[in-house]
Amino acid sequence: MRCLILRIALAGCLGLAGAGPVGAGGFSIYEASARATGMGCAVTASVDDGSAPFYNVAALGFMAPTVIDANLMPVMPRMRFRRATPPVPAATGETVTQSFPIPGGGAVFNPAGKLAYGLGVCAPFGLGVEWRDPQTWTGRFTSYDVDLATIYVIPAVCYRISDQLAVGLGADIAWQQIELSRFKGLAFGGNNELVNVVDVRLQGSSKLNVTPSAGVMYRPNGRWSLGLMYHHHKTMRYKNQDGELTNIAPDALIAAVDQTLDELAGTPGRRTYRLATELDLPHILSLGAACRVHPRLLIEVDAVHFGWSKFAELDLRFSPDPTGSLSTVIPEHYEDRWQWRLGLDFDLAPRWKLLAGYARDRTPQPGASMGPLLPDSDRHDWSGGVQYRRGPWRLTASYMLVHNEERNNLENGGPAIFAGERDDPQSVILKTMEAGTYSSLAHILAFGVGYHY
Repeated sequence: MRCLILRIALAGCLGLAGAGPVGAGGFSIYEASARATGMGCAVTASVDDGSAPFYNVAALGFMAPTVIDANLMPVMPRMRFRRATPPVPAATGETVTQSFPIPGGGAVFNPAGKLAYGLGVCAPFGLGVEWRDPQTWTGRFTSYDVDLATIYVIPAVCYRISDQLAVGLGADIAWQQIELSRFKGLAFGGNNELVNVVDVRLQGSSKLNVTPSAGVMYRPNGRWSLGLMYHHHKTMRYKNQDGELTNIAPDALIAAVDQTLDELAGTPGRRTYRLATELDLPHILSLGAACRVHPRLLIEVDAVHFGWSKFAELDLRFSPDPTGSLSTVIPEHYEDRWQWRLGLDFDLAPRWKLLAGYARDRTPQPGASMGPLLPDSDRHDWSGGVQYRRGPWRLTASYMLVHNEERNNLENGGPAIFAGERDDPQSVILKTMEAGTYSSLAHILAFGVGYHY
């Protein structure tokens, strides 16, 4: 039984590699520039800054000869939990105050002629969830702290076929890093209360991954602009990831826990493991239409498709694993989703612009995957911003409110559990402890400096 419990504790750790509470649906972060953030990221047909290699590489062909942009988007999420009744109505939790600086920027060179070149940097997938009071947090046996960062570097080239039409290609060069922590618990004492006996910590980096991206932009006249953007799905591969187990059991359990850890490792005293897995990231397809409805007002509507069904499971492989009881497969079964985005760009004065936006986003996450790792839900994004232009310089500041609708992970009066997990009593115990209502809110500030000449 102890082997089974520790297998769940270790295997569940890598499940965190798919968490993230603050971006577009799932664990995506769609904010790559201050202007885009202010417009609800509806810029597929109108992007005009260094974020073009991400939002639409074909825009390079319509930009100034030299464009350099640097952006920083601090993301400040806050999450709360209230356990379902039964078993304990008083069990609640909330995350600590955090801020994650999301980078974005790029450079574009569009000399006279047909070809334009660019290089973009963004962080389109990531997370940060640290729960308060980790020693007593009810979800601590799944996660009490996790950080995931994914960096894209996108070299790109664009060919302008005519004055109205351009096509572009890019290479999404990605790298990912993860750190996470959780406790392993055992029933102890007269009330059989779960106590923390092992502190499990994991950190590692993925291999570099390269996949293609592409874009098309068509501007038939001075009013309309149509855009299409595509980023291919990715498989981020982890090998030789570091896992460390620390025995923190009460004195009466130290010897028993040490014995179990020795059995799992096959070597007395060994407390480190090597772990391997693959994490699938979705494709992104965006269709955008922008119209200058007034000489001073541009409106854009985007439909963005995320291929989340690629994220179906996590196959976790441990080394050493002499008993074969550590390696396992964790189901996820995400679903493909469309997002709808609206953006406005208004020329307030010769040097000033006002920006506004809204996005409606449905979660791809099934209820059985929902928990302390990633309690995702349908969301509304509201944003606004200003831009000041003086000569070749642009200064942009914007704000986005990400409001996740309240959601629970209950099904038929009990915790939502995948069919394959119902025969595992320890999975049922953990899912029952984490069953309840989750709510979250995120504030995103965005600041950008650009040189367009």
